[in-house]
Amino acid sequence: MFAMDRQWWQTHGDEVIASFGGARYSINNMAAKYNVVKLPPAFKHYGNSGAACIAMAAQGGASRIVLLGFDCQHTGGKAHWHGNHPKGLGNAGGVDKWQEKFAELARDIAGIDVINATKETALNCWPRKPLEDLL
Repeated sequence: MFAMDRQWWQTHGDEVIASFGGARYSINNMAAKYNVVKLPPAFKHYGNSGAACIAMAAQGGASRIVLLGFDCQHTGGKAHWHGNHPKGLGNAGGVDKWQEKFAELARDIAGIDVINATKETALNCWPRKPLEDLL
């Protein structure tokens, strides 16, 4: 699990601890309270948590990455595929810059098989396939 925003961890951290047993990462120092691994300053996160997850998978040796929920647009008037965050948390304010950042990431991890299986997406730097075809 990767979340960049300190406020996100402060809002959802207790729920994460209670319900998620996997590794937790952030670019913020949240380790003490939420058992979150702080990534080194040199880690290139590309400005959003989805891109950072792809970068982490690539750095971890993934040869194939399948994207789900990467709409990268305000689908149906919502800031995120799962709906808007509550007041006080970011709501994809930089979405207009994401195409450029994901394209940079695609260049940086060229050679890794990345497939976008998101149903509705503005992301166009990787091929798209229905999830059913990939399972």
